[in-house]
Amino acid sequence: MSQPRVRRLILPALTTLVVGAGAVFIPSAFAAPGPSSDAVEPSATPADPPVTVRVEQKTPAQLRAIWTPERLRQAEANPVDVPAAPPAGAPKAADDADETAPTLSASAPAVAPKAARSTASVSAQATVSVSQRVPNPRARPTSAVGRLYFQDAKEEGYYTCTATAITSRNKNTAWTAGHCVHRGSGGESGWYRNHIFIPARDGYDTGPYGYWYGSRTLVPTAWPTRGDTKDSDMGAIVLTPPGSTTLEDAVGAYGYTFGGSTAYASVRTYGYPEKGYNRPDSDFAEGEYMMFCEGNTVDAATSSATDDRLRMSCDMGAGSSGGPLATGVGTNNIRIVGTNSSRDIQNGKYINNWLYSSNHGANAVELINRVNNS
Repeated sequence: MSQPRVRRLILPALTTLVVGAGAVFIPSAFAAPGPSSDAVEPSATPADPPVTVRVEQKTPAQLRAIWTPERLRQAEANPVDVPAAPPAGAPKAADDADETAPTLSASAPAVAPKAARSTASVSAQATVSVSQRVPNPRARPTSAVGRLYFQDAKEEGYYTCTATAITSRNKNTAWTAGHCVHRGSGGESGWYRNHIFIPARDGYDTGPYGYWYGSRTLVPTAWPTRGDTKDSDMGAIVLTPPGSTTLEDAVGAYGYTFGGSTAYASVRTYGYPEKGYNRPDSDFAEGEYMMFCEGNTVDAATSSATDDRLRMSCDMGAGSSGGPLATGVGTNNIRIVGTNSSRDIQNGKYINNWLYSSNHGANAVELINRVNNS
């Protein structure tokens, strides 16, 4: 019997095999895009900083010209699939294995939008492992969650993930999965580009919040060098507003609790999946709508003692990549503790209902600190 492999909601070389309305991404056997001329920090060495940054080369006007309604639809037909989770028992990389290192932590409260927005009546539910549609995504708190659109390094394809406005000093930052920002290999040549964020997109209507344009993308340095899903599959995108209002003022922002914990109660995760475990693709309406699951997270070390990812029961797959795992739903202090990252996959199929997040410990702390200090 073959060993199940774990695959992230990633798009490795952005080579796709279309299945129904969605797409399955075929990883590294295909050629990676060639080097780019973007301004980025160099590939990781022991002396490199813990966070790597790419500066977007296009202006908001140029990005807006790229993202026509037709290209948004093309991207929505190509949701980034969750990467395969690492095999059970796979050791951590050497630079992640030091259990004696000081524990880093960072936290911040949620921020309410300044504009008058309705607030959905959201109450914690015991368990929702079969994802359900969010009834009113434009109300708080789901107004802060939206679809993230981007192109591959060669600017030849159009793709989509999920992202969430996060509390930040610049008030214009979205949090997502690392594999929605960078391929997870190839160093500088693996960056995706031309990101835009559309909060609370519902169906094919852009909605009241409009387009927010990527200006900088950031990932832990471990992600572009080795695609580490255990501790590094997270990313941040600093955005340029379409007008004078910040993202936080327009849609609010989720707070965060980063420190390496794995066991949380009443966690809710959101995303725009086009497929899921043990369900027909038709249940997901081609990813048109925001969906959610809810339940407790546990330490994935139940599968491997070296694995400190968060694991919860949720059937969402391709398209939900980068969606938040958040505590405090139904309160005024919803906080991100993880992101939709990977699933157990065998022979191209999800083999159970487990959805994983990279551990949001030291790498998440370094990442949000870099956002806030630059």
